[in-house]
Amino acid sequence: MNPKIYCILLLLFSLAVNVANSQDKKVLVKEKFNFNKAKEDSVGYAQAVKVGNTIYISGSTGSGTMPEAIKMAYDKLEKTLSNYNLTFENVVKENLYTTSLDSLIKYKNLRKAYYKSDYPAATWIGINHLSSPKKVLEVELVAVLPE
Repeated sequence: MNPKIYCILLLLFSLAVNVANSQDKKVLVKEKFNFNKAKEDSVGYAQAVKVGNTIYISGSTGSGTMPEAIKMAYDKLEKTLSNYNLTFENVVKENLYTTSLDSLIKYKNLRKAYYKSDYPAATWIGINHLSSPKKVLEVELVAVLPE
């Protein structure tokens, strides 16, 4: 076979395979929510990302005393949930990071009030520090939209 014809056939075959493969791939559709897009873009995150019926919420932080930090973080999370017409009843997973686990445990009822006895799966982790020395708490959530 003529080498030029062979190369052309090989190129055409390669293009056909690429077109077929690209049609098989499903595009992941992500809907993002930002409180302050410029600030969040400068760091490299979105406050929340919706994929299908699942909402992944970035960590909201709190500073000051633990009661102040709990209120600050959970109020911000509540605002993010409300953007999707959700409440804490839609939360299925919570990851909580704190520089003072003992203090968080002492004031756990402040956190529990947001869930109104409908608690998610949760992980609480004690750490040395957060993104700023003043911050004592960071909470990230996964919530699900009703079907």
